[in-house]
Amino acid sequence: MSPALLDELAGLAAGRVRDGGLRLMGGGGLLVELTRHLMQAALEAETDLHLAEEAGRTGGRGSRSGGNARNGCRPRRVMTEVGSVTVQVPRDRLGTFTSGLLPKYARRTGGLEEMVLSLTAKGLTSGEIVAHLAGTYGMETSKETVSTITDKALDAMADWRTRPLDPGRFPLIVATQQ
Repeated sequence: MSPALLDELAGLAAGRVRDGGLRLMGGGGLLVELTRHLMQAALEAETDLHLAEEAGRTGGRGSRSGGNARNGCRPRRVMTEVGSVTVQVPRDRLGTFTSGLLPKYARRTGGLEEMVLSLTAKGLTSGEIVAHLAGTYGMETSKETVSTITDKALDAMADWRTRPLDPGRFPLIVATQQ
């Protein structure tokens, strides 16, 4: 980031402090607004890139030439590592746009899942994790969501533990297993 941009953000934070207090996370927090703005800009850029690629393949833009075009957007609430963020996910007329940032049906970012797994590894229960996320980040989540995240990780760990070993990399272990 450029120093000018960082100075502008610092000025915004100072203004928030003068207006009655600066919150970083949770509802109305500075980081939440910044995250929402950056995610929205990334979604718009992904859409522009997708439409430009399709225009190059089909030979034009717009529905008259058989190309693709923007078709509004839909709101999506996403749980991030700084709190709950609502973004407007762009749509296209042909329905071929899929975001790499927010895959279809995703309601959480990877950072939140990493945080939940880290707290679980430190010995916190599902209820304690929910309380921690609510108190620190202003996130309203459920014990079921936390359990879903940890269950996914346990399944991935079980798959990794039972994977076949490469005999070139682990010759001694593979030889003793046979």
